[in-house]
Amino acid sequence: MTQLLLDADCLLEISPNEWPTLQNLYASKKTESIGYNLIKNYIEWIDKKLNLDVKCFTLDEDWRKDGTFIMIAKHGGILDYVYFNTLCDDLDRLIRLLHAFTTQTKASLNLYGYGQRLKPAVDDCIKKLGPKKFHESVETAWYKASKELVATFSTETPPGITLRKLEIEDAETVNELWPHHDKGTIKFVKHVIKNDLTIAACDSNGKLLAWCLRLPLGSLGLLQVLSSQKRLGLGSLMVRVLSKKIAEQNLDVFAPVVTENTPSRRMFEKLGFEKIDDIYWTLEEY
Repeated sequence: MTQLLLDADCLLEISPNEWPTLQNLYASKKTESIGYNLIKNYIEWIDKKLNLDVKCFTLDEDWRKDGTFIMIAKHGGILDYVYFNTLCDDLDRLIRLLHAFTTQTKASLNLYGYGQRLKPAVDDCIKKLGPKKFHESVETAWYKASKELVATFSTETPPGITLRKLEIEDAETVNELWPHHDKGTIKFVKHVIKNDLTIAACDSNGKLLAWCLRLPLGSLGLLQVLSSQKRLGLGSLMVRVLSKKIAEQNLDVFAPVVTENTPSRRMFEKLGFEKIDDIYWTLEEY
């Protein structure tokens, strides 16, 4: 471990060889949007020597008891993807860690996928830094489907539709049609396509019609259907097929859906997904 000296608190870096210890602290909290599955993914990617720029910080050795951490990943782009959590009911240590991290590092403040329970810590951070520092905050419903539910999903494909994994060549299309794409997100999209589970639907000519990816959180994400192909059931098909692939790893399936996206939420709920939390994505102005 290495320490970065700060004015009041110290940032203690948790080395990758200790991430399994951190992951195990969240073994009984697998429904948390940030925790077990996120750390699991980064451990696997680091083990594959993908040359990722990922670091994990905490305040002190008490992290071994309360799991308070911040993880920052760059994925080769200009954006910093910042994830954080704590097992403490009292958010004081997380607030201190966020304050130390945001004031003493040069990381951009793109706070990804944090749960409702952690929102007061972010609100405190925004209050101290000023709301003008952030240009967008997106609220999403956090849905869960158990492995048992997913086992009942049909993956029958409509006539004329073929399924395949997304390829790097698809990244530009996926990124362009992602409603929340921004500077540098293409690097993130390419990383996910290259290293995680994806699914795509194509027509008889091989044209890409719909797709879904698994995010670093371990959840479904970036679900998209071409406007000309909507209401044909392709979105539901993408969810069902990718959910099956995740469940094959003996994992429950999670999905963040923008709260205001009523049609998408209805689709997930029709499939049997249950809303278990609200999670937020707060992005820095730059």
